[in-house]
Amino acid sequence: MADDCGSLAGFFLSALSPAAVFMKTLILLSGIALTAGLVAVVTLALPVPRNFVHYLWWKATASGVALKGHIRSGDSDIHYRSYGSGPPLLLLHGGLSHSLSWFSQVPWLVDAGRQVILVDSRGHGESSLGHGALSYRLLAADTIRVLDQLDVKRTDVIGWSDGANTALLLARYWPQRVGKIVAISGNSDPSGLTPEARADNETQSSGVGYWFRRWWTGAGERFSELEKRVKRLWRNSPRLQPADLQAITAPTLVIVGEHDQITLDHARRMADLLPHGTLAVIPGGGHATPITQAQQVNALIGNFLGIPLTTFVSRP
Repeated sequence: MADDCGSLAGFFLSALSPAAVFMKTLILLSGIALTAGLVAVVTLALPVPRNFVHYLWWKATASGVALKGHIRSGDSDIHYRSYGSGPPLLLLHGGLSHSLSWFSQVPWLVDAGRQVILVDSRGHGESSLGHGALSYRLLAADTIRVLDQLDVKRTDVIGWSDGANTALLLARYWPQRVGKIVAISGNSDPSGLTPEARADNETQSSGVGYWFRRWWTGAGERFSELEKRVKRLWRNSPRLQPADLQAITAPTLVIVGEHDQITLDHARRMADLLPHGTLAVIPGGGHATPITQAQQVNALIGNFLGIPLTTFVSRP
């Protein structure tokens, strides 16, 4: 079939004069360029790509210059970056992700006058995995080591998913190091996950999903082992009892998507048990609201932490 198509194309081209071939080629290239331009305009009109392009531009400027390094924590090298100056603000990403996931928040928070600290949790990004099982207490201890390295005595914390769980552990066991907490799509117990999320925790990635997560986590060749350990963590942890939540004195904003992997009832119970807890539900949101509903999430963060909201974050 390919040979037949090639023969037909050769016949028609040989029948055309050079000028006609040139004009048809020019029209074809113009059409391709126009289509590409339209795709680019439509794409950049969407919130997620616009925010990501803005982040890349910001990161390439003086504002995006980071203090970065590694610290040794147990059997793992933990990578961190710190942007800007001012009151510290720790951002903790979710499991099977990495700190790039905060691209809709970092430029705004730094430009608003905060020192923004990003940590790649064990096995993610540029942090090594280590040899033992993962636990949220271990991830929290790694984070304390980073704060010690940066001489940060006390910080507000924004955590997403696993990062939210780690933030709650920080407030429970290192309360003197934590100011306010924004806990996005976190859970205090595996029972808080939806049935679909619990079923997914029994599987391993394959196909396109495998390659995407391998890239998105920054784990590369260690991704398969990382995924096994993370999903084991998700099946069994965290195990914060009602008394643990009641012992957390830090003002905490609990954010959950309307269609999150965390049930609304669970998020509501968490907020009720926290002595200074407040619940906010993102209409239509899933488990990735800091990316997909960045404007609403940032508005909630800004109001809770007293940070002016700038205009670069695109509307959904």
